[in-house]
Amino acid sequence: MYRESERPRCPFCEKPFGRPPEVNPKLEGDFYTWPCSCGAVGAYDATGHNLGDALMEAIAFAFDDDLEKALAAEPEKDYEVRYIDCYHLRDHRVSEGSRTYKTGLAAFVFVKLKTTEPIH
Repeated sequence: MYRESERPRCPFCEKPFGRPPEVNPKLEGDFYTWPCSCGAVGAYDATGHNLGDALMEAIAFAFDDDLEKALAAEPEKDYEVRYIDCYHLRDHRVSEGSRTYKTGLAAFVFVKLKTTEPIH
């Protein structure tokens, strides 16, 4: 998907995004999340080892922190998920290589709702 040493881009719209702040996630909720102008939500996992928690943060953020709706939502039906692995914070670059959990590099997870209709 990305060429060696490419600046990170939203995997839904390809718009470049800025460097996330340095975070040290120790508790749930310690992930940096932000909205993209295309409607996707990004979550930054500084360790690359907590992508599941980062995914839940992104889903909750996408549903305006309505946990009932977020937990009722189904992947592929209600939202799409895409990942960016092997992120180097110092250089603000993504490199090709192994999955992040094997390299210890940071990662991003993006969630985009398929509809703006409320989930029942």
